[in-house]
Amino acid sequence: MTATQPSAIADIIGRVKRPEKTVPICLAGDLQAEFEDLERDLQIARDQPAEGTLAGGANPMATQIAQQIMELRERMREYTTVFRFRGKPRKEYSDILAACPPSDEDREKGAEVDWEKFSVALVSACAVEPVMSVDEAGQLADELTQAQWDSLVTAAFAVNKRDVDVPFSFAASAILQNSRKNSK
Repeated sequence: MTATQPSAIADIIGRVKRPEKTVPICLAGDLQAEFEDLERDLQIARDQPAEGTLAGGANPMATQIAQQIMELRERMREYTTVFRFRGKPRKEYSDILAACPPSDEDREKGAEVDWEKFSVALVSACAVEPVMSVDEAGQLADELTQAQWDSLVTAAFAVNKRDVDVPFSFAASAILQNSRKNSK
């Protein structure tokens, strides 16, 4: 498929859709430790042959633990919130940046922005699902781990400062390639 050439700048402007990015975050972080414990138990159970079989067959304990892992993954999905961010027009982004000047001390160190204030303002401004005020974004930042918050900030930054390319999916390509082989 070839890209169509618009006849005028107005046509190009009319076709612009700002980049979006999603970030899933499991809010029940305590379940991660439970998952890790079950993974270790599964490895131990898999290493032990099932009793009463010559070939060592599947250990029923391993099957039971595997089922517990799958149930836990479902519980973790229930506690997962997907945050969606959309890039801002250039002027709006620069206004957010300008509204967060560094302190004199940070400016002397070379900082161009008050990163704490900027990250909260950017996440708030770019969040389209769920929508959040600056105060709510600040409260969220205070509750999440640094890694979780960094994921949200990185997504909000990326939709504004990274290029948008036509992505390639290795997984989709492999599935389609296997599908073609199997249909022959």
